[in-house]
Amino acid sequence: MAWENMLLSDNMKDADWVKFLKDNIVPSDIDDETVHSLLHYFEDLNLLIRSANDGLKWQGAEEHVSEDEKRQSVKDGLLQMAQTQLGFALPFFIGFQSIELPTIESLINSESQKNKSKEIPKLEPASDFSNLQIVKKVGRQLKPFLEAESTIVSRLIGDRTSKEDARYLFQYVFGKINSKAQPRKWEQLSRKRHR
Repeated sequence: MAWENMLLSDNMKDADWVKFLKDNIVPSDIDDETVHSLLHYFEDLNLLIRSANDGLKWQGAEEHVSEDEKRQSVKDGLLQMAQTQLGFALPFFIGFQSIELPTIESLINSESQKNKSKEIPKLEPASDFSNLQIVKKVGRQLKPFLEAESTIVSRLIGDRTSKEDARYLFQYVFGKINSKAQPRKWEQLSRKRHR
């Protein structure tokens, strides 16, 4: 029996939801571990409700409707939640419809933008970069990525979404935003010859 013909029951187990989401909702390039983390995010958004027997039920799903209507209810719920502040990351996980993805800047809250705008003191030019200066330079280059990760991961963490879950989700989101970094121009850090 094909999965498309399987029934969306009221209390599906986590593995069944992962299979349903991979077949009907999320993009094809997402792995099972990330979809499992996405289930926890859905629970925090109150899209999925955990029952007493540890099954999951879609919030607001009606019992006496066709399976197509149940699937459409899931899709409509996701699209609606994706337009809210709490569902800020959902557009990256919707594969059944083309949605304009937000930029990394729009995902970071205004508080971190204030911290980002602080000027970093410039190092005085030196002909010989010490290891410390090289580390500081690399640190300055990585700082925007680390701030983005910290901000987005902290926004994703909830009662059910652990820090590990949030990192899986962030890695997928960041991969969609920056699918390939532009190559950097080579620059010589030191002219001193090693003897």
